[in-house]
Amino acid sequence: MSISFSVKNKRKILGYEEVLTVEKALSLSNKKLSVFAIPDMDINELLVSPLSNYECLLVGIENESARGFELSYDKKNKDYVVRIFTPSSREDWLLALDYVKALAKRFKSEIENDRGEIYSIKELDKFNYESDILYGISSISAKINDREGAQYIILGINRLVVFNKKMFDKIYSSGNTIDAFSSTVREIQYLDAHSAHQNFFKNNNDGKIMGNYTLIEGVRTILPYIPNVEFENSNIVKNEDISFWNINLLFIEFNKDDGKNYYCSAGNLDYDKFIKKIPSDKYKFIDAAYIMFEPLTKEEIFKLLDGEWRCLLIFLWNLE
Repeated sequence: MSISFSVKNKRKILGYEEVLTVEKALSLSNKKLSVFAIPDMDINELLVSPLSNYECLLVGIENESARGFELSYDKKNKDYVVRIFTPSSREDWLLALDYVKALAKRFKSEIENDRGEIYSIKELDKFNYESDILYGISSISAKINDREGAQYIILGINRLVVFNKKMFDKIYSSGNTIDAFSSTVREIQYLDAHSAHQNFFKNNNDGKIMGNYTLIEGVRTILPYIPNVEFENSNIVKNEDISFWNINLLFIEFNKDDGKNYYCSAGNLDYDKFIKKIPSDKYKFIDAAYIMFEPLTKEEIFKLLDGEWRCLLIFLWNLE
């Protein structure tokens, strides 16, 4: 669910103005906009490239945006397009509308949304974005209430958020549904913790696939309570293809020969067994599916492995 606003590129005698580079497009705002979700991109190359080189970019403000907004250039219609997710936070909407107005001012163009509604810059100030937020919240809540134990995932600007009925009950009872939803999503985006990534390994002998996470000594880490193949990996492997889930526990070792610290593998645990063995005071739920672990010491890591299979301690890579 989303709403998109389009602003026509400026016409010239022959065709249209050259498409703005990403850097120039971001600079239209009087706020410090950033591009998110670009782990494999060269940021300098991205900034000097035309916006039209990319299908879309996720834009927002660090420590303020909850979901951000998508910015793209429609080559066919010659439009700059801003797409706001439903539901988004109040801050996301205000930033997106402000940016749409900046586009309209730059190109001296009207604003049109995907409902066919036309706005001037002044008229856009009256757009009822709150109704879209409330509609989105109500739609998700209805889906969750429709089935016992149901969950609903939305993508945030830095990490996804998984909602359940308990979380929505808290939002609705807050006294301000929009602000409670906004702060819930935003706070999860900026937790001071590492979001562990999934890896998958296939046994060539029996064809079984193992899902794997890694937990490192001294690092506050976000992990799922019950692992599932995440959306970003759904094109690689399906949930039903995973034979079992594993977690690799690493500690940091000082090598006196070269004076450097290294990550070393202490051993592996079946993921479900790991969750059962970890003390409950070492983690807390951040939403309906993910938990944040407080940093574990080397001693705590080895205690988890007592009586379990361990691999040899191998220097994996240098910390520097």
